[in-house]
Amino acid sequence: MMAHNKNSHVGQQNIRQDIGKVILTVLSVAGVLAIALVAPNALQVLIPRKGRQGQRVSAWEIERALKRLLNGGYAEKQLHQGNTFVRITTKGNYKLNKLKLRDAHIKTPAKWDRKWRLVFFDIPHTKGSQRDIIRRKLKELGFLQVQKSVYLHPYECYDIIQNMQNFYQIKSYFHYAVVEKIEGGHKYLSHFKLKKPA
Repeated sequence: MMAHNKNSHVGQQNIRQDIGKVILTVLSVAGVLAIALVAPNALQVLIPRKGRQGQRVSAWEIERALKRLLNGGYAEKQLHQGNTFVRITTKGNYKLNKLKLRDAHIKTPAKWDRKWRLVFFDIPHTKGSQRDIIRRKLKELGFLQVQKSVYLHPYECYDIIQNMQNFYQIKSYFHYAVVEKIEGGHKYLSHFKLKKPA
């Protein structure tokens, strides 16, 4: 029973985060929005359905999520010429990028472009905790560690890497490259279950 309750709690927490993520994403893209455009009916179609039955998130849940974002300082209301608008804050942008990293995954294309993505970094010891987090995230994304601070992946992932650079503020230490040939490439083809070039 305790395990069931725990799983239920985690599921509800993920749903809340999904709703908040959609609202913050809309605000981030739009800059500011009239309060009517952040209304539940306008956002319901953008939010992933929940549960095994694929139920649509209720208007009440969306209203509650927006209220949490406003109360938490992730979004704020502005009054202009008698109209109320909502905008994302700096704190909200940070939270959005954190959620994007949490949910990031590298898509497998229908056909590989036969290019390799290399990530390499030299992060100072003063940022040691970030270095460990980044290593874990790269492995979670499916990267192969080929040297101490060099990781490899066959598929396009620049947007994810750029988000990591910005979120952890390590752009000057963290680099991304795309190469067509790499020494020992046959080993990596085998690791990623890719066919050898014709």
